[in-house]
Amino acid sequence: MAACYVVIVSSLAISGHYAFSTNAWDLGIYSQAFYTTLNHQKFFYYTSELPGNPSGSLFGIHFSPFLVLLLPVYAVFQNPITLLVLRPIAIALGLIPLYWMAREELDSKLLVFSLAVIYLVYPPVLIPILNFDVEVFLPALFLFALHYFKKGRLFRSFLFLLLALMVNEFVPLIVAAMAIYFLIRSRKNVLEGLRQRKLTRKAIFASVLMLTSILWFSLASVMIASFNPTALSTKWEWSEFGTSPSEIVVNVLTHPMKTVSVFFSDGQSKFVYIVSLLAPLGFSSLLHPLPLVMALPWLAAGLLSINPLYYNVVTQYPAFVSASIFVSAIYGLRRLLGGADSMAARRVVSFMVISLLITTMLLPTGGYLSVTETDKYTRMALNEIPVDASVSVMPEIYPHLCNRLEAYPYFKSGVDYVLMNVYSWWFTATLPQPAHTAPRWCDAEIDERYGIVVNAKGVLLLKKDYEERTKYFEGVDFTLTSSDVRSATGKVVEDLVDSGGSSTKESVLLHEVTDPTPLFFEVPDMALPPGHYNACVVLKISSISPSEILTLEIVKAPELSELVTKEIRAEDFGLAGTWQAFEVDFTVRRPTFVAMAAYVTNSTDVSFYSFSVLQVSGDV
Repeated sequence: MAACYVVIVSSLAISGHYAFSTNAWDLGIYSQAFYTTLNHQKFFYYTSELPGNPSGSLFGIHFSPFLVLLLPVYAVFQNPITLLVLRPIAIALGLIPLYWMAREELDSKLLVFSLAVIYLVYPPVLIPILNFDVEVFLPALFLFALHYFKKGRLFRSFLFLLLALMVNEFVPLIVAAMAIYFLIRSRKNVLEGLRQRKLTRKAIFASVLMLTSILWFSLASVMIASFNPTALSTKWEWSEFGTSPSEIVVNVLTHPMKTVSVFFSDGQSKFVYIVSLLAPLGFSSLLHPLPLVMALPWLAAGLLSINPLYYNVVTQYPAFVSASIFVSAIYGLRRLLGGADSMAARRVVSFMVISLLITTMLLPTGGYLSVTETDKYTRMALNEIPVDASVSVMPEIYPHLCNRLEAYPYFKSGVDYVLMNVYSWWFTATLPQPAHTAPRWCDAEIDERYGIVVNAKGVLLLKKDYEERTKYFEGVDFTLTSSDVRSATGKVVEDLVDSGGSSTKESVLLHEVTDPTPLFFEVPDMALPPGHYNACVVLKISSISPSEILTLEIVKAPELSELVTKEIRAEDFGLAGTWQAFEVDFTVRRPTFVAMAAYVTNSTDVSFYSFSVLQVSGDV
């Protein structure tokens, strides 16, 4: 099962990578950090967050010495694909201790098998298959530690927890909660030892674990601050309570009403998050909630944060709590079934499967895996970039160019090449904090030094000091009809429209002469790459009178600076009741949002059928 899982999931992830569904956060970050460490002797250096992490070291954001253990693996094949394959392997490793614990606690082979399947397809851990984060190793490490603690092999348990501590600076809080869980679970043994005035092995183990977590958290704080002095004083994710860890904890504890208020803010999303964590196991974890003590530190931190990614299963953070949820489920199912027959076990499995399916419908869909025409042009542009050039690229392109020192998922003035797609979701999305001076790609001010090498269907490759003609051009082409425009006035009616020598009934927008409103319709803002354009509007009037009929305005958005204005008069139509096409040309010199509006004079009925924009040249 584990082998099949690794093959299937890694294959899907690789397909998504080549379809540009991966991005800088965090696959590109880790790939570049490994590459710079192996090839440039720069300690886990990456460029995605330089504005908020001037040292450039990943250790200025997270204390993750576990990454050093992964360096030999990445050295074998230095490509983000290595990390996409490593992720399902890390998850599948957890199947070993989970199977051991389930086999010992549950009599039903069907139930053990079902738990194993659910573990592999557990949506909160499976969903980020197109990404990589070192936290993905935590479920397996925690499960091994819990298994060996139960077996009384405390040294092995401690070693796995030590590895877990090396993953992330937040893990010490979880390990401290595990120490409390171990004490509660072993309370009879501990109390019996106290009566005899001695500390039992498990009491000593829990105490050592608590002390280790405190010391490790202090070490992590010191190390992060040494790489990035402002990192621990700018924790915007909990800005409701302060900006440093100590300030946040104090305010959470001393302002209970505010804590409750923040906890229930965005309540619907947080409720869906909790349901998504528990429902795949049929809420069986709630039947034996004691192991969930280990999940409390992250659940508290996530649900008290203003960052919605901290309580969302599309991220890596469920890895902090998934192990405790599965262990609770194992003990909960044991309590539920007891000595029940196999029929009861089958009913429980059926309920868990149904819950799992319902949960998958609650969760957001994953990325696209199919290669599009735009991907083809992006690949063409990538082939034009030398291996040693500095580049600014959009986040979904960044993992394909991150094996270099100077690659940025935001615009950085002075780089050799700039590669973007004006129709990408990332073009208008706000980049993750710490943001660059231009938090969105559409806000980047790219100066005139950059010439256009590729201009194809919205994919732009710009080169500094490039003065030749565009090498590859494929123009964009849009046609909007009455259903696509924002109509300010008028009504949609059926009318005959000539198309290819025949007339068909189509929906058109009609502005009647009795309507006094001058604004007829607006075209939604559209992003256009640089180039020369031809716009064509198809109109019809009911009668001809010697006067102005309509004014067409095309402007840059949102500043509304004029690109072109065309006045259409009655004599331009020639005949009333006949559809006529009116063309206007304009030029866009840099990626620009364009808006179009039509104003009428109410001298006659005016009908609108379509508005089309064709990019006729990629040079400006």
